[in-house]
Amino acid sequence: MIALLGTLWAFLSIVRAFNAEEQQTFNHAKSFEEYTNQSLLWAPYRSNSYFGIRPRNIDNTPFIFGLMWFESTKLDSLTRLRHYANIDDHLEKFSWEVYDPRLGGMQTIIDTENNVNLTIYFTKSHDGKNWVARVHGEAIDETLPSASSVVLYMNQNVGADVNSISRLDEMPSTDLNKLEFAGFSTELGDYKVLIRDNYGKYFSNDSVPNMEVVPGCDSSKTKHVSLTVPDHEVWRARDVFQSILADSIQSAIAEVGETNVNQAYNPSFLTLRNIHNFPPGNFHYIQKTFSSTESFEFDVIYNSMDSKENIRGQNEVNKLIDDSLNEVRIKFDKKFNINSKDEEKHKFALETLSNLLGGIGYFHGNQIIDRATVFDEDQFEQIKLENGEEEGPFSLFSTVPSRGFFPRGFYWDAGFEILQVMEYDFDLAFELISSWFSMIDDDGWVAREVILGPEARSRVPPEFVVQSPNIANPPTLLLAFSEMLTRAIENFDSLKFENSDLSSESHYSFHSSTSQLKTHPHLLTSYGEKIYPKLLKHFNWFTESQKGSLEDYYEVLEDQDMLDQIHKDTIYHWVGRTVTHCLPSGLDDYPRAQPPDTAELNVDTLSWVGVMARSMKKIAHVLKLEDDESKFEKIEQEVIENLDLLHWSEEHGCYCDVTLDDEYEDDIQLVCHEGYVSLMPFALKLIPNDPKKLNKLVSLMSDPEKIFSDYGLLSLSKQDEYFGKDENYWRGPIWMNINYLCLDALKHYFPEVREHAENLEQSQAGLLYTKLKKNLINNVYNVWKNQGSVYENYSPIDGRGTGSSQFTGWTSLIVNLLGHF
Repeated sequence: MIALLGTLWAFLSIVRAFNAEEQQTFNHAKSFEEYTNQSLLWAPYRSNSYFGIRPRNIDNTPFIFGLMWFESTKLDSLTRLRHYANIDDHLEKFSWEVYDPRLGGMQTIIDTENNVNLTIYFTKSHDGKNWVARVHGEAIDETLPSASSVVLYMNQNVGADVNSISRLDEMPSTDLNKLEFAGFSTELGDYKVLIRDNYGKYFSNDSVPNMEVVPGCDSSKTKHVSLTVPDHEVWRARDVFQSILADSIQSAIAEVGETNVNQAYNPSFLTLRNIHNFPPGNFHYIQKTFSSTESFEFDVIYNSMDSKENIRGQNEVNKLIDDSLNEVRIKFDKKFNINSKDEEKHKFALETLSNLLGGIGYFHGNQIIDRATVFDEDQFEQIKLENGEEEGPFSLFSTVPSRGFFPRGFYWDAGFEILQVMEYDFDLAFELISSWFSMIDDDGWVAREVILGPEARSRVPPEFVVQSPNIANPPTLLLAFSEMLTRAIENFDSLKFENSDLSSESHYSFHSSTSQLKTHPHLLTSYGEKIYPKLLKHFNWFTESQKGSLEDYYEVLEDQDMLDQIHKDTIYHWVGRTVTHCLPSGLDDYPRAQPPDTAELNVDTLSWVGVMARSMKKIAHVLKLEDDESKFEKIEQEVIENLDLLHWSEEHGCYCDVTLDDEYEDDIQLVCHEGYVSLMPFALKLIPNDPKKLNKLVSLMSDPEKIFSDYGLLSLSKQDEYFGKDENYWRGPIWMNINYLCLDALKHYFPEVREHAENLEQSQAGLLYTKLKKNLINNVYNVWKNQGSVYENYSPIDGRGTGSSQFTGWTSLIVNLLGHF
C-alpha cells in the first residue's frame, strides 16, 4: 500500500510538473505577446513615405498620419511637393540616423531644391500607446528668400462597417496655431491629437500690409481643412492636396486678376482653403508655412485615453526624445562591438542599421495573383500574367530593401535583412519572419513580392504587380530561421531548462530584453509548433514545383555507372527562366545555359533545397519530431551528394549548372560561369569537409583575375564572356548578400578563421577572410561618406555605389561584419 501511494505521489508530481511547465509556457507566451504588441504598436510603418505613421495589426479602423512639404515662393512649387520617399526627388539625404521601432528615433532630411533641412523625431510613451512626432526645420541657405510649407494630414479610417462610429473631429480652440482633435476608433478606442508650435516665424513679406491675398489665403496663419476621403483613397493624400490647392490658386488669381498678381503673395496663394465647402469629415490637412529667416519646430502628440502615461508638456517631450535616442545608442553598443573612438565609422554603422529598421513597414490589403496562366516550360519567352485577380486581405510586417525604390516586401531579400535584424533584436526578427510565414498559402506558395493594397501597388512597375504561384524564389527565410533555431538549440542545454524552477517567475523580464525567444527556448518551441505545418507545406510546394528530371540523362549516366549513385528525386531547376533572365533565382541576368533546355538542372536551386531541408531538420529536432528529423536529414544528405555527383566540375574547381550538350545531345554539359552561382554550395555550407574542393573554391575567391577585388567578390568572373554585358545586373557588380554568406562560410569551414587565430593570414583561407572583410567594410563605408548612402550593389571596376541608392536592405549586413565578424 505504501509502495502504491509512493508511486501515485510520484505520478502526481510528474503531472504537477508537466502542468507547471505548460502553465509557465502559457504565462510567458502571454507576457511576451503583450509586450511585443505593446512595444511595436506604433511606428512610422508606412515605408513608402518620407514620414508616415500607422499602427501595426490594426486593419479595420487604423489612424493614419503623413507629412508633406514644399518651398512656396514660386507658383510652380507644387511640382516639388515631397511625400513618398523617392530617389528621383534627388534629396541630398533622407536617413534615420538613430532608430528602433520599439523606442523611436531621429530622421534627417536635406532637401536642397526646397531649401530646407528637416529633422524629424519620433518617440513613444513607455506603455507604447502614445507617441509624439517632432518636426524641426531650418533653411539650408538663409540668404535665399524662401518659405517652407509643411503639410500634415491624418485620417481616422471608418472601416467596412456602414454603421461605424469611428471619427476624428477638431476641438474648439482660441489659439489658431494650436490645434486639438478628438478621435475614436473601434479598435484603438478614444484618443486625442494635439498639434502645437514650439517656435518659428510664419511667412510674411514686409512689402505688403498683410499676407491675406484673398479671404482664406494667408501664409501667416496655420491652415486647416477637413473633408471626407474614403479609406481606400487616403494614400492619395498628395494628389488630393494638389487638386484642391490648384483649384484654390486658380480661384484666387481670378479674384485678384492675373495682371494684379503680386509675387510677394505667392506663399499665400499656395495655402489651402476649402473653396468647395466640403463638410467636416475624418480627413484633415494642416498646413504651416514658415519663413526661412528662422528655424521652426512643432509637435504632433497622439494620446490614447486608455493610457495612464499621456504625453503633455514640451519638457516631457524633450525628455522622451532624449531618453529614446540614448537608449537606442546604448542598445546598439551592447549588441555590436564597434570602436566608439572611430566616431564616423560608428555613426555609419548606427545609421545603416537604423535605416534598415526605419524601413520596416506594416502592409495590409489585397494582392493580385494569376492562378490561371499555365507555364509552358518548352517556351523560354517571358510569360505575361494577364489573369490576375485580387485575393485577400492579407497583412505583412516586413523590412524593405529600399524606401526610395523598393518600398515593399521581397521574399529573396527578407531573409538576409532578418539575419541583420536578429543580431540587434532577436524577437523583432521573429515577428518579421513569422509574418512572412503567415503569407504561405494553402498550397505552400508565397509570392516573390508581396504587394498589398493600392498604396504599395502604386510604387510597382505594372509588369511586376501580378504574382504567379508557379514562380519560386530563393527561400532565404528558411536560411534565417535555420540560424535562429541554431541559436535556440545552443541554449537548450546551456540553460538546462528542464531542471529549472518552473514555479518561479522572478527571473523572467519581458520588458527589458528583446531576446526572449533565444534565451527561453520553450517559447520558440511553442511558436514552432504553430508554424511547422505551414513550413512543411512550403517545403513540399518548393520541392514539387521546382523538381527537375533525369530522364534525358539516363543513358549517359548509365554508361558512366553513375545512375544508381544519384538520388533521382533530389534534382531541381528554376521554373520560369527565359533566354536572358532567370528571375526566380534572384540572380536575374546571371548567365545560364545557352540555348535553354527543359533538361537543365540548376546548382543554386538544389542548394536552396538543401538549406530548406536543414532548417526543417532543425525545427523537427526542436519539436522532437524524430521521424521528420530523420527524413529531412536524409534529404539534406542527398542534396550534398548530388551536388558533388552532378554539379562539381573538376576542371573548373567549382559547382556548375547542368544541361544536355548542344552538340552531342546524348552527353552531359557542365555550364560553368565562375561567380556567385558556382559558389552557392560553399556559401550555404553544403560541402562536406573535403579539403581539396574547399581549397579550390578558396583559390577561386582569392583570384584577382577572376572574382576577387579591392571592393568585394564580383558576381561574375572578369574572364567570363558575359562579364559586364547587356543589363549587367549580376554580371560583375558586387552584392553584399553573397559576400556575407561567403565570409560566414569561411568561418564555418576553417577553424583558424572561426577562432580568430593570431596567425590568421598565414593560411589562404585566413588571408582571404581578412582581406575580403576589410575590403567590403572600407568600400561600403567610403561610398557612404562620398556618395551619401549605401547602395544596392557596387562597381567591380572602381567600387562606387551602383543600382538603387539608400539600399539599406541586405547591404546593411555590413553592420554585422563591423560588429560581429
